[in-house]
Amino acid sequence: MAIHPNLQSMLNESLPEMLLVAKYCIEFQKDTNIWRAPGCYGYPAALLLLSIADSIGSYIEQGNVENHFKIFNNNDYYGLNLSDEEVKIMFDNYRNLLSHHTVMSTNAGLNIGSPNDHILQNQNGRYWLNLVPFYNISVKAVNSFLNNPEILRNNQTILNIYKKS
Repeated sequence: MAIHPNLQSMLNESLPEMLLVAKYCIEFQKDTNIWRAPGCYGYPAALLLLSIADSIGSYIEQGNVENHFKIFNNNDYYGLNLSDEEVKIMFDNYRNLLSHHTVMSTNAGLNIGSPNDHILQNQNGRYWLNLVPFYNISVKAVNSFLNNPEILRNNQTILNIYKKS
């Protein structure tokens, strides 16, 4: 944590920090003597990864918060080719409920997943968010975002943040 001269400098620290903590959460193995079931710290990992996408989307896609999740289909960042319904599920069933209520929709679940899995899978009407591939594509998205500082020049989101300062 540092004092930053501008928002771009802060993003260069905050986004990698969020990625590293998400990775820690995914790699952590719960002790079954303490926890009801084995697994990782899935909820915080998912929330961090969804927050990263929301953040990048706020600068790239702009507009209202729901619009930020179109970043998932932007080929320069996530390139997931999700349907509009799937983007809405990522926003409503995962991001909003986790962020505001620390739960997810009953038709939404988390899975550690494997690197080659789809990030969002539908199995018999239940959606599964696979954390390992979500983390991996998030690393690519953060790198693409941070390696293109032109995005933040005269960016409406940046201007709005500075107005609040």
